[in-house]
Amino acid sequence: MRRYESVWVVQGDLPDEDVQSTIDKFSRIISSHGGTLVGLDDWGRRKLAYKIKGTTRGYYILADFAGTSATVKELERNYRIDDRIIRYHTVKKSDKVNLEALQAEIAARAQAAAPPAAAPPAAEPPPPAEAAPSPEAPPAAPSSEDAASEEKTPTTAKEE
Repeated sequence: MRRYESVWVVQGDLPDEDVQSTIDKFSRIISSHGGTLVGLDDWGRRKLAYKIKGTTRGYYILADFAGTSATVKELERNYRIDDRIIRYHTVKKSDKVNLEALQAEIAARAQAAAPPAAAPPAAEPPPPAEAAPSPEAPPAAPSSEDAASEEKTPTTAKEE
């Protein structure tokens, strides 16, 4: 098995359901041809640098996977057939894949994507009642004494 990255661009004016169906379709192709999907990055809708097939926007998806050359051939064959795909590019990242390291990477990605578990609240003392202003009371305006003392305080060049 080898490690690959494949980026494909879906027409930008398609609804989200159609974009999701392309993601599901190509993920199934990878797994049904003996590949292992490591990660799928959804880059979202972006403006294209130039018009491609009459469109100026595209929806970008990156698939990181391990598979054989037959997996890549089938994937690219389906890219060419599907009219929703306006561009694609597949790159070989490495020739050899350590399956144990690959499974560890998949688990690490899944753990990073999962929401963090709620940590038990730390035993902190409640703030003093005097420190927090009441929500009903308007903020206190500075007194004239405070403003006068600020005006009298000279500043030096070192303080600035």
